Amino acid sequence: MSIIRTNNEGVAKAWSNGESARNGTNAYSTDGRNLYSYRTRIGYTTTQGTKILLDYTAKTGNFLSMTTSSKHIPPARGYADETMNPSVVQNLEKFQ
Repeated sequence: MSIIRTNNEGVAKAWSNGESARNGTNAYSTDGRNLYSYRTRIGYTTTQGTKILLDYTAKTGNFLSMTTSSKHIPPARGYADETMNPSVVQNLEKFQ
């Protein structure tokens, strides 16, 4: 499967469609299941197909970068089924 080169909106849309894509700088990408800002997973797909966006912004206390907060999270919000505080997922992973 080839990787689509597109803009940030296109990366978010590809994630929702289960397709691989990346933006022009390779800073925002998806393999169709996971969504990445730089090398941090900011979104994932559950086994039921639900798209979960991890809200890496200052309001959740999980700020990563201005680019992640202002350029990568916003387009994904429109395609995610749910948005979750990353701390919740990090705590769940500790018990698995």
